[in-house]
Amino acid sequence: MSLSTVLPSYGLKDSTMALILSLVTFIVLFVVLGYSVEVLKGGIEGDETLPDFDYVKQFIIGIKAMILDIIYFIIPAVIVIIIASATGLFSSFTEIVNVGINSLANETTNVTTIIAAVPKSTMNTFTNALSVTIVAAIILFIIFSLLSFTALVRFAKFESGTEGLRFLEILKDMKNIGFIKIIITLIVIYIIALAMVFVIGLIGLIPYVGVFIGIFVGVPFVVLFLYRSIGLLYADAY
Repeated sequence: MSLSTVLPSYGLKDSTMALILSLVTFIVLFVVLGYSVEVLKGGIEGDETLPDFDYVKQFIIGIKAMILDIIYFIIPAVIVIIIASATGLFSSFTEIVNVGINSLANETTNVTTIIAAVPKSTMNTFTNALSVTIVAAIILFIIFSLLSFTALVRFAKFESGTEGLRFLEILKDMKNIGFIKIIITLIVIYIIALAMVFVIGLIGLIPYVGVFIGIFVGVPFVVLFLYRSIGLLYADAY
């Protein structure tokens, strides 16, 4: 269930109203992210109290945190694209698509026949390239996820986006905690978070109010749990 299905049930069919509500939700999510970064900082510093709400400040922090996160996932995305191109994934896929288009143009609709029309060398190249690209993508995702977490911690700790881009210091922080400890703890944290998300999904099935409870109560709670837990994990680095 989404806003697009809930709004009509309240008689709000005006697209402008839907846009405004969506924009408000978008802003709230940034504020929640900014607030969560401050919760992360509190976890690092061992602060037992939740930070005060400062919506403007936390909105700005949320935007900065999102930009930092995007930077860390642009890098592996670019690397994966380069690997895919170098291994021939794009070229072989294009050739397979062309074979399929030509087969359909000749009124061949049998999938087995179309696949058989693809040169074996092309299919082998595509399969091998896809396998290499997927493995590389998974490895890079794991590595840069860990780097991204640590970068966000440094951003929260020092209140500076530049600190989040100091790769050598990030690696040093991770070494101080222990790579294995970080990985195992994050796995446990995410398993718990996924269980929470499942419960929120069930709540979201409640007509009308479920989606709002999920967005404005459930999601923020899960995010706060994640950031507080990560803050406590990285407290050992400082």
